[in-house]
Amino acid sequence: MYCVVGPDGLGETATMDFSILGSLRVQGADGPVRLSAKQRAVLSVLLLHPNVVVSTERLVAAVWDDPPRSAVANLQTYVSQLRRVVSGTALRLRTEPSGYACELPADRLDLLAFEDVVRRARRARQAGEHQAAEQAYKAAVSLWRGRPAEDSRLGSAMEPRIAELEEQLLLARSEWIDVRLELGGEDLVVELRTLVAGHPLRERLWAQLMLALHRSGRRSEALDAFRQARAVLSNELGIEPGRELADLHAALLAGDPAPSATVSPRVPLCQLPADTSDFVGRKAELDVLLPAARARPERMSPPIVVVSGLPGVGKTTLTVHAAHLLRADYPDGQVFLRLGRDAAGPRRPEDLLGELLRSLGVDGTLVPGPLEERASLLRQRLADMGVLIVLDDAQDETQVRHLLPGTARSCVLVTSRSRLPALEGATRLQLDLPGEHDARLLLERVAGGARFRAAPEAARAILKACGLLPLAIRVAGARLAIRPSWPVGVFASRLEDRRLDELIVGGLDVRGTFGESYAALPEPARRAFRLLGLADLGSIAEWSAAALLGSSGLEADAALETLVARGMLDSGEVDGAGQPRYRLHDLLRVYAEERARVEDDPQEQRAALTRHVRECLRRLRAATSDLPIPTAPPFPQAEGMDGVGIAWLAAERRTLVHSVSAAVELGMAEEAAELAHHLSAYLNLEGFFDDVERLQRIVIAAAPGERIALRAELLLAGVPLSRGAYGPSEVHFRRIYQDCLRIGDSHGAAYALINRAACLHGAGLFEEGLEEAHRAIALLEELGDEGGLDYAWTWPVYIHMELGRYGEAVRLCQERLARAGEDRRARGDLLRALGTACYLRGEVAEAVRCYQESLVVSELIGDRVASSKVLRRLGEALGALGRFDEAVEALDRARSLFRECGDGLGEALATYALGEVRLRQGRAAEALGLLVTARDGLGPAGPPAWRARVLRELGRAYAELGEHPCAAAVWRQSAELFESGPERAQVEDFLGANQD
Repeated sequence: MYCVVGPDGLGETATMDFSILGSLRVQGADGPVRLSAKQRAVLSVLLLHPNVVVSTERLVAAVWDDPPRSAVANLQTYVSQLRRVVSGTALRLRTEPSGYACELPADRLDLLAFEDVVRRARRARQAGEHQAAEQAYKAAVSLWRGRPAEDSRLGSAMEPRIAELEEQLLLARSEWIDVRLELGGEDLVVELRTLVAGHPLRERLWAQLMLALHRSGRRSEALDAFRQARAVLSNELGIEPGRELADLHAALLAGDPAPSATVSPRVPLCQLPADTSDFVGRKAELDVLLPAARARPERMSPPIVVVSGLPGVGKTTLTVHAAHLLRADYPDGQVFLRLGRDAAGPRRPEDLLGELLRSLGVDGTLVPGPLEERASLLRQRLADMGVLIVLDDAQDETQVRHLLPGTARSCVLVTSRSRLPALEGATRLQLDLPGEHDARLLLERVAGGARFRAAPEAARAILKACGLLPLAIRVAGARLAIRPSWPVGVFASRLEDRRLDELIVGGLDVRGTFGESYAALPEPARRAFRLLGLADLGSIAEWSAAALLGSSGLEADAALETLVARGMLDSGEVDGAGQPRYRLHDLLRVYAEERARVEDDPQEQRAALTRHVRECLRRLRAATSDLPIPTAPPFPQAEGMDGVGIAWLAAERRTLVHSVSAAVELGMAEEAAELAHHLSAYLNLEGFFDDVERLQRIVIAAAPGERIALRAELLLAGVPLSRGAYGPSEVHFRRIYQDCLRIGDSHGAAYALINRAACLHGAGLFEEGLEEAHRAIALLEELGDEGGLDYAWTWPVYIHMELGRYGEAVRLCQERLARAGEDRRARGDLLRALGTACYLRGEVAEAVRCYQESLVVSELIGDRVASSKVLRRLGEALGALGRFDEAVEALDRARSLFRECGDGLGEALATYALGEVRLRQGRAAEALGLLVTARDGLGPAGPPAWRARVLRELGRAYAELGEHPCAAAVWRQSAELFESGPERAQVEDFLGANQD
């Protein structure tokens, strides 16, 4: 049971389930809970960091000074046991990816209650409610029963946290004494002598003792206390008493009847570098940083802000600017300390503490040697001071931890390339590149704005070459400022060509800044950095890094994690396949490639890039194994791989496209051709036709033989076919067919024939197309190409449907379905064709069944193009059955998918089908608008048969609306396009009825 202070300032009694301010106590539903030694240690560490995640690494260090190999597994066991033990209490143990956290309300843990009550006490004191403040301080201090977790065996890593809490207690006791001195009527001498004996370097306690002695009528003892304090400070620290003690001593000597222990203003200490006069932007970052760092009386621990980001992004500039804005909050001084590397490596905490103590006025000869003693002395020195400490370029948490004050009156700003995730209680600010507006403003302020107004394109080119990196922009601006008459466009061109060679001026050197960060990396991370630059990829996943390194995924992941932690690599994105993606800044990529060319043997460079190309090919074979066959003979396919499918292809498209060029540069022309072949299946599926054209032209230019070149030409000719440009494609395929025959490539010739058949079908030349299709089928049967046959047979099916031979189309579909077996894609395509034939034959319900089964297949394999086509057909059939709501839903989905895939023809046909549905519903005006949109979407070069059908239905819409001349006009156009057959006869019937 503990007495705390309620919101009204009165004492309340509360039961604490958990107590850590002294020996660990756990109160369960049935009384005290017994724990094993290691369970006590783990729970103590978590309770000393309530409601925050403690990393697994930190927890291991806190429990063991010399952890066993099984430490992580042991931790998992202890946490599991603790969950069972505390299941009936208010504690919730939560597992996070990085560690563990214990969640507790403030009234169930004495540490949280202490912090809460001290905050109330400070608010009451600020409001002048001294009596309430005194009661609150008393309640807070009474929660302490000894040293935190004193009966738990913890590792030395917990010493700073325990010392921090003890500092909080001492500060609360000192503030409590201030309040009691203000209230008067209590003899505090004995209590203060005990505190001074335990903390002889605390000037504030000496001042309070002197004041208490004076108010007790013991003036000579008060003066003697000053002499004792002076001797201790001189002997231990080599310093004279501060202004507070000196002023109080002077007042006592002068016989002042009411001397004050109020802190006198100190002589300001400011080591901050000059603020940047041309500082621009960063408002959002300052809106986070400044409130997090402001001095506030209710704080229980010193505010710590870590500003992180890649080299040259402006961490120090922002932090120094913020520090100048915070000077008034910390009137006792502002200290600036560089933590970066020296010739021997990262600066040691011992050396940094020595420099910091001397900055704070401690005689260098009296600075103790051991690290912990120096850290303790720093906390003592800062205990009653409001000092802002800027720690610049911290390498890791170890450098920083011992430099932190123990009380809440001071503040620490840290810059680091790392986020310092294991630094407890810190606010973290990740500094990104500035926006283009702020980057342009910085360039103009450094170089002078007038010259850029006349050359805006050159200014944009400079910013692009600098990658918006503030350091690079500042250097570029300074180069221009030195030469006012230098044309901006000339410098922009030089910068584009020479990048890092141009980004150096005076003491600013972008390459040198990168070099400092690179030198601090361990060798595995340096090698990964070099190879990432060599690969020249926009972003990578872990598998790419593993291929370049020739290592396991775990080793690659460790190297990437190190690069991210050191600010050399960005990892803020997860792609659609669930892979974390890593990006090098453009200038860092240039630097990384430079280092690779200098440090890595050319054979190793080639081997790394070759490994990556081969891994791309291995994964691409697996990822495209279920995709539509391209318009050229197939390469060998591979079995599927987990995590490698449509989503992976979408995420890795740029990497895979780049791999084709990389393969060509490595002299791997055959691998480049195979990469481009497999990739074209996906690119055509998603409508990336420009990529298909570019890749096949690369392959054709590099092809070592005519066979490879002609097969790439087959894929190239397929692009206008996919876009509905049947005439140019037909000419191209006819020429390729002749060339394939000339070199004896019957397989290539077969694909040229079947694709020519597709062009003839699209152009409405059905009989000629049917003849070419059967010639191709005969060749493919000789070659045993089942995949090619599945593709080839679709064209006789569709041509028979165009010619009104629906029974023949159904027969062919059923025969091919019997041979398709487990080939899901072939089954899906054939079911769609069968549904179309059934629909045209009047078997609409059967058509719907076929379409629905085909849709299941296409969605299962992730084929959006096939899904869009079958949805269009399904919507058409549902409309014919009068299931209008379902029809509209299917057609809306189809139009959306066609649009996403960049298929204008498909979108126009789906719009036509929706117009048909609206006509069936009797909504002629709405149908008219949709059909006009479909007509315009097809354009004059669209497939004649479909243009004729759209015009036929457009005439029906006009007729329904009473616009008979318009109906007759479009029906005449439709009849001309149909030329002959049952559909022309139907249109002629419409014309005859319209005249009647």
